[in-house]
Amino acid sequence: MNIRSESIIAQVRIGTLRELDALVGKYLTDEPPRAYWEDSHSYLRFDSIEEALNTLGDPYFQRCFPDGVRLENELSEVFEFRAYSSDLTLAWEVVERLTNVDQPLTVRREKGRWVANFGDGLSARAHNPAVAICLAGLLARGIAVDFMPDRSRAARIAW
Repeated sequence: MNIRSESIIAQVRIGTLRELDALVGKYLTDEPPRAYWEDSHSYLRFDSIEEALNTLGDPYFQRCFPDGVRLENELSEVFEFRAYSSDLTLAWEVVERLTNVDQPLTVRREKGRWVANFGDGLSARAHNPAVAICLAGLLARGIAVDFMPDRSRAARIAW
């Protein structure tokens, strides 16, 4: 990626598509995230902290866990955005928000990678067109993203 320092406001390093989706939701589409609670052992999702505490504290539910696990179980609040980086239909929402007469979207395929940019802005490259669009949209807003996927999960990530 060829980045001119005068056009970049912030540089962010991420490791997952979920983090990319959060940047897009927050800075490009102004989407409020879906919030839920998740336990650290079974990764069950709960709509509220009350529901999580009631369920995890239920003696019948606790029988599902091996002894000792109940003491180590923690709850975390998770904020989730829609999957802009893996769903081309959702990525198109980014295009609709950022495209105007002066900044049309250009997407092309070069040497097995997708290249996207808005107007004369910086180009973003990715193996997936939706990711390229998301990265180009963030670049158009002055946010450069270094995507450094976790190598232990790289086989599951199609960036």
